[in-house]
Amino acid sequence: MKRLFETLYARPLAVLVVLIAITGLSILSVVSDFRIESDIAEAIEGRSQAYADFEAFEAQFGAPSKDEVYMVRAADFGAGDALVALEDLVIELTLTEGVLGVISVFSLPDPDGEAFSYLTRADLAGLSDADRLDRVYAESPLARQVISADRTTTLVSVIPDLSLPFEDRETALATALSYADPGLEIRPIGLSALQRAVSDGLIDDLMFLLPMTILICLVISLAVFRSWRAALICTVPAVLGLIWTFGAMAALGIAFTAVLAISPAIIVVLGISDSIHLFNAMAHRLKAEPRAKAIVNGAVETLPAVFLATLTTVLAFASLRIVGSPTLTDLAIVGSLGLTLTLLAVMATVPVASRVLIPVDGAQREAASFGSVSRLAIRLLRHRRIIAPLALVVLAGLLVGQTQTEPGFSITDHVPHRTQFRESLDALNEKLPGSDQMFAVIEAADDDEGVSAADRERLRAASLALYGTTRAFPEDLDDLPFDNASVRRFLGPEGAAFALPVAASLSDNESETLAQAEAVRARLAEAGLSEHSKVTGYMLMSATEVPLLVWEMRAAFYVAVGLVTVMAAFLLRSVRLALVSLVPNLIPILGVEVWLLVLGQPLTITSAIGLTIAFGIAVDDTIHLLNRLRLARTSLAHPSREEMATAISATVPPVVTTSMILFAGLGMTVFSALPSAALFGQLVAGAMVLALVADLFLFPSLLAWWDSWKEETR
Repeated sequence: MKRLFETLYARPLAVLVVLIAITGLSILSVVSDFRIESDIAEAIEGRSQAYADFEAFEAQFGAPSKDEVYMVRAADFGAGDALVALEDLVIELTLTEGVLGVISVFSLPDPDGEAFSYLTRADLAGLSDADRLDRVYAESPLARQVISADRTTTLVSVIPDLSLPFEDRETALATALSYADPGLEIRPIGLSALQRAVSDGLIDDLMFLLPMTILICLVISLAVFRSWRAALICTVPAVLGLIWTFGAMAALGIAFTAVLAISPAIIVVLGISDSIHLFNAMAHRLKAEPRAKAIVNGAVETLPAVFLATLTTVLAFASLRIVGSPTLTDLAIVGSLGLTLTLLAVMATVPVASRVLIPVDGAQREAASFGSVSRLAIRLLRHRRIIAPLALVVLAGLLVGQTQTEPGFSITDHVPHRTQFRESLDALNEKLPGSDQMFAVIEAADDDEGVSAADRERLRAASLALYGTTRAFPEDLDDLPFDNASVRRFLGPEGAAFALPVAASLSDNESETLAQAEAVRARLAEAGLSEHSKVTGYMLMSATEVPLLVWEMRAAFYVAVGLVTVMAAFLLRSVRLALVSLVPNLIPILGVEVWLLVLGQPLTITSAIGLTIAFGIAVDDTIHLLNRLRLARTSLAHPSREEMATAISATVPPVVTTSMILFAGLGMTVFSALPSAALFGQLVAGAMVLALVADLFLFPSLLAWWDSWKEETR
């Protein structure tokens, strides 16, 4: 290892050329192939019956989750020319390229079969627009799902031709909407719009939040080292590692998603933290050694701890692969690969940059000493007989508390803050029973082609159970065009099944969605249809799948704990040290999880990911303390109080500095457009503060107490 750093130090130009080449190729890869995707369902594993039911439903009824849904508002659709303007909009959308059909108040079926649309019935022709809409609202249960009682808000759903490229469909729809009457306010709503909002939030984070994260870390480095040279040396490797990671993602075809939004900040702050540990060791040796020797020796003594710290976080990311979710697999790959590339960037850049920027005969300041922190940590060693058992009691209490947490899900956790979409969602929920739908899928009563008398009887029973009336669909469904996209939304091919829509809200959380689905099943059961029906929908599928995913991620967390413990026992050659080190590393993670319980917040996908990754990061401080203890003596077994004090004094400056970097860098995610990313950053940042306290004020006492207890029991 020493020879490697001597080689790097001796050939700065060659290293620089390699760094520039790799960075250039990465940028080229990003420019040509980097993709952003926002389908939240990609994070779902798809092994439950709910997922299978949803996939079968989408295949049979034309994928309603892919529809483009618009909220259209006017002062009153029953006054003036507002209804005519709405009809013109629907006609324009229907004739647009890439549109298979449009579902609106004009496509509500006439239950008597006199006309295709309820609004075109002959007995409504002489009424005013207001009276026609009020009549339809009163008589058609489906109308209440698409137009508000005050006639100011309606939904228009566009069924897209998914065989056409998305960009072409989007352009054509934008053109059609541009022809709409200025008196109509049109806002995209629904799942497709939500996913676009998430995509916009991802772009905003990349363009604004990520640079701000790098900047705040740079400022903290500058304040702690009081040297612009040191700040650059510690920041540049992390930026290079991030660029390389994005380049690798593009080359591997991995899209940037809402779940992966957490990875750039992790890569940056950990890259800077690793650089700080290396650089601080070099700066310490510059007090007594020539520049070349100080840089090489400082890197050699610190790199083992930096390597182990990176490895623990890599293992935490890798543990996510056991869940099996496509997106979490991508996160495992990106996190592991990104941290590995960043470590290589740190190893290659810090020695070379130090040679270039540090004067030959000039000493370089170390990080601020934080002497008061060191003195407090050393003083607490005197009370190890109290502190160590107390730490164990706290850990036991947190383990018990963790068993009380429950998984949860709300799709709005991924909806960007302060966006028109969120405002539209709130406005729609005030006027209509829901911005989304779940569906009661009713099986045909027999195998006859078309819609038989038995099928019609079953459909009437289902309509009565769900809507309180049998007048929801035409009596003679055979007259409807089966190949019409709008008809196919509720009538399966050749009448093999029926999909009855039930209004649902994208704003509902997991419990509310499951409760509504259970209520629908209960009504169908009362009608004797429980064996002939299924309830499904995007939100219901997600509300069923996500908690299962969270429980599997809980298993991934324990896998990460096990992997890190085994690795620590092997590398430290001490099962005792590995087990004792678990206490300060589990306390901050379990503490944050129990805090969620106190706040009444469920354990979401984001929370579960954050806690798993936070554990991998929390181990870092422990590793660096053990590394300094190793350097202070020939063996880690039975350290004396003096040796422990020496290790603490050497560890505190870089550990406190890197904790500040981690807290500030990850804390910047509170400004993320995505609530899920903000939650992740808050959880991990909070865990880092607790980890710092546990490692400096609890771990030394645990080590010392364990040794004294063993001596007393011999």
